Amino acid sequence: MKISKKLLAILLVVIMTVSAVTVAVVNVSAAAGDKVYCRASFTPNCYMWKKNTQENNQAWPGVAMTKVSGETDIYYYTVPDDKFNMIIFNGSGQTGDMDYPGANKLYDYATGTWSDYSADPVPTISVSNEGGSFKDSVSVTITVTDASSAYYTIDGGSQKSINGSVSLTLGADIAEGASVKLDITAANSYGTATKSCTYKKRTSGGPSTDGSTSSAVDGNYATNPNSGYGKRKTITVDGDKSDWDSSMLIAQGVANDDPRVYAHWSMHEIAIDDYAMYAAWDDTNLYIMYEMANVQDVVAPGEDFPMTQGNLWIYNLPVFMYIFTGEGNITHGTTATGTLWDTGTTVDANADHVIAYSTNASNGPFIYTANDDGNLEPDVLVKKGAASGINIKWGNGKTLSGKLMGMTKAGTDNKRVAGDCVDGTLTDLYSAGHNSKLDMFYEISIPLANLDISAADIETNGIGILKVSTFGTSGMDCLPYDLSMSDNAAEPYSKDGSTSAEKEDEDHITVPMARVGKAFTPGAVQPTQPATQPATQPATQPATQPATQPATQPATQPATQPATEPVVATVLGDVDGDGIVTIFDVTFIQRYAIGVSVKKFNKAAADIDGDGYVTSIDATFVQRALVGIKTPYNIPVSD
Repeated sequence: MKISKKLLAILLVVIMTVSAVTVAVVNVSAAAGDKVYCRASFTPNCYMWKKNTQENNQAWPGVAMTKVSGETDIYYYTVPDDKFNMIIFNGSGQTGDMDYPGANKLYDYATGTWSDYSADPVPTISVSNEGGSFKDSVSVTITVTDASSAYYTIDGGSQKSINGSVSLTLGADIAEGASVKLDITAANSYGTATKSCTYKKRTSGGPSTDGSTSSAVDGNYATNPNSGYGKRKTITVDGDKSDWDSSMLIAQGVANDDPRVYAHWSMHEIAIDDYAMYAAWDDTNLYIMYEMANVQDVVAPGEDFPMTQGNLWIYNLPVFMYIFTGEGNITHGTTATGTLWDTGTTVDANADHVIAYSTNASNGPFIYTANDDGNLEPDVLVKKGAASGINIKWGNGKTLSGKLMGMTKAGTDNKRVAGDCVDGTLTDLYSAGHNSKLDMFYEISIPLANLDISAADIETNGIGILKVSTFGTSGMDCLPYDLSMSDNAAEPYSKDGSTSAEKEDEDHITVPMARVGKAFTPGAVQPTQPATQPATQPATQPATQPATQPATQPATQPATQPATEPVVATVLGDVDGDGIVTIFDVTFIQRYAIGVSVKKFNKAAADIDGDGYVTSIDATFVQRALVGIKTPYNIPVSD
């Protein structure tokens, strides 16, 4: 069937008319004051730049967009300059590089298309400091735009008008521990915007505990060893460790204890292996340096990928630093919908700031604080990106101590079991031939002002820090060390049975934070000391452990279990006899299984499968029961 030229022309007109619903994007330069819009299920960032230059609206990831009043999923950004002609939206997902389409255009994340959009210019409110704690007083600047009228109140008092912007000093006359509330209202003919900020005056004494629920792991691990709490010193953050010294050590880990080494065979993946953490401070910054090991060359040289691709700064892996200053709202790492960045990690210790960034620094750094419910949310994000003031550098090289202590074997085939480094015999892996050029370190500076503290606060009261490294959707190692980092290491990952389930489990960290500046008064958390280890492994096994296991005994089970204080009542899984089955019972089983002394321990309650031995398999059954996974055994857990 032939189509006439006239009919074809009509069809083309119809097609062009329908297509006109989506805006054709033509690259233009922005005009200062232009508004650009984005439809998204999250608060997106807008990053703009001038093509073929380094000029941008703000360092990556750009500026958080503002929700359009009355809309549930549309956000806008006011362009600050007339030189930008490229744009990216990012947040929970990222667009590609796009030509700037001009003012009043809407980008839809779901369809990836632009369209025209007209929105009434409702007022906007910005506050230089949106809440937190302060020592003597707090300075705040309020700025309103597109408002025909605006005012603020302090603690519900009389209304004070705002003409563009106003600077205030709050809290000088309130008592320690008290709060001052700032409420702001801006209106025009299109609508009203409001914002509330609360500021709490710090107490001078400081807290006496960080809220942690277990003792620090000891043995070869140590928290604040030799009563070291870092020291006052200005550090140049440049990827060179020459500014650091051993007196700044606040947490000691062990090499070759990352979850890979406790799986059947997952050494083909990169190591996430924290080794030691150091701290310093001056009048301006808190400084952290941490070392990470990659001992693939001596423990599993047959898998060369972790050696050739092992530097973590080529990967986008989340890192968290939980910081406890003793002021502000307390968080344990939760958000309204789960955990920060969906990494499944929570802490018992109290944190009032969380530093989050990726190993290649492409995401973040961010400084989060908690809302009144203890949740970390975007609306209580203190600073992000360049505004956080955080500087991160990295490098390779030998540890500051000159040694790298760890075990020389990896994998369950070599009888590695989670927790074996606590009291196990370690070797200096440098002496064993390890190349120090594979080891990594990170230096970080964090402005004290963005933590709402001063150098005097660190020196008078001290602060707490706990650092967590992640991979997949879970914690993999931390400083100070917590046994939860490898509690599911021997289980297969659901998406790849050749790797460890530790990449996807929920990790609840119970140990105390490392202290910086000063211990708690009256010393609620005592420093732990590392055991003294020989430079090399002994040629023979200790006399209490035979070279081979009996045929009827699991290969990973030591022949001699440690002595314990008996517990009379037997409830399957309740090994400490406190009447309930908890994650602590899991930890006690794991420690007992590898020969670590446990003071109160009911062996009958720990032998879940009834084979006569206490092994990590028994710990796994209890752990599964605690998270609601059915097991063949009647382990009573509470809802």
